Amino acid sequence: MKTLTLLLALLSLNALAALPGDSLYQLNDQWQNRHGKTLKLQDMAGKKQLFAFIYTDCATACPIIVSELKRIQQALTPEQQQRIGFVLVSLTPGTDTPKVMAHFARQRELDEHWTLLSGNEHQVRTLAMALNIKYMGLANGEIAHSNAITALDEQGRILFQQSGLPDGPEGVIAKMVL
Repeated sequence: MKTLTLLLALLSLNALAALPGDSLYQLNDQWQNRHGKTLKLQDMAGKKQLFAFIYTDCATACPIIVSELKRIQQALTPEQQQRIGFVLVSLTPGTDTPKVMAHFARQRELDEHWTLLSGNEHQVRTLAMALNIKYMGLANGEIAHSNAITALDEQGRILFQQSGLPDGPEGVIAKMVL
């Protein structure tokens, strides 16, 4: 059993070593997805990803962010959808449990191309800082946050970051060179 554990640890280190130094996937934290499964960011390597930060009980900016990402997904061909993932990271990990995230995904009709992540406060802050996403809690319980969509390449490097869809979903798709 110790040999297997050591082998898995070495494989994990090799996978990290194979990633470029500027890869977001170098962050080695463990997250939970909406199914309660533990995963690392590096598990998303191999296809392009669109990241956004939200919280599930937001009534202002977050629904717009999700709608914009859904517009992008709807503009993709089925072949293109196989080469891109959509990642929503919770800004309120204390309340956005896997069960809450799963309910949110069902309500918004988010399919298997979507990964909803919840971690702890430190993980969220670290990832937000790596992506230059700013956020802070307000006295009324709301979260003020950047409304950026961040596109990553297959190895977790930032391709671009933008707010909104000034050129429509097709503009994002063209920038991602799918």
